[in-house]
Amino acid sequence: MCMSAGNDALAQLNGLVERKTAAAEEAAGKTGAPLGPEFHAVKRPRTGLYSGAPVYVKRSQSAVLAFSALGLAMLVKGGLAAGLPTVLVCMAVMFLAYDLYSGVLHIVLDCPDNIGMPLLGQACLEFQWHHHIPTDIVRKPFLEVCGDLNLAVCAMCGIHVLWSSQMGTRAVPLVLTALKLGMAYFGQFSHRSAHDFKSSSSVAKALQSAGLMISQMEHKAHHKPPHDIDYCLVGVCNRPMDAARKAIPNDRAWLCIFLLWTIFDVKVLSWGIEALMGTQ
Repeated sequence: MCMSAGNDALAQLNGLVERKTAAAEEAAGKTGAPLGPEFHAVKRPRTGLYSGAPVYVKRSQSAVLAFSALGLAMLVKGGLAAGLPTVLVCMAVMFLAYDLYSGVLHIVLDCPDNIGMPLLGQACLEFQWHHHIPTDIVRKPFLEVCGDLNLAVCAMCGIHVLWSSQMGTRAVPLVLTALKLGMAYFGQFSHRSAHDFKSSSSVAKALQSAGLMISQMEHKAHHKPPHDIDYCLVGVCNRPMDAARKAIPNDRAWLCIFLLWTIFDVKVLSWGIEALMGTQ
């Protein structure tokens, strides 16, 4: 049932993309204003590693469940070795670190020039269409929303399980990897909840009221052109991220920051936590 609903939602969203693109082309023909790259991209089919139509594609929900089970296993294994105090420190550190990371990722995905990049381009295209169809994240089932991260999660687990945690033999990097995975899905929940104005979820409302998830009102600010504030998906770190974005306006610099952060964050954070807690 959920899979069928997901397919129907994707078909409806792609139909909406076609209608909005046709309307944009008609308006551009009258005004002479250039079409944005997100409209040009949907005029070509997806080919290999490069972006194009359809914008919204089916993602494996089974992979989300498998990654979730892997994350839980890593947390238990690493947590038993590291101890509860270290796990609690890791949780606090990763909560803030992931929110900052989500802001960096958001800046990269919002960059029009990145639509043409291999692999990353399709994610950029879908993210930039989210500005035209803000309800897309609510129309899809939550597992489908988490499935948007399948490629990124696969890469992240590969890097940090094989390298940062040395094949799962180092407890703190293993815990941090599990928590980063969990925070990735929590970030999707936070982002989705910020658009779900009909939600009756008491959990989402409580977390938003406590300032632990971005509020619907605050996230609305990001959806006002030019979409250059409030990038963080959890929202706790929006103010420092907004300041950093103003201080570093170069989009290529943010792409480099994103790549370096993706590869080295767990490794660097684990060094600091291990030194603080006297663990390995």
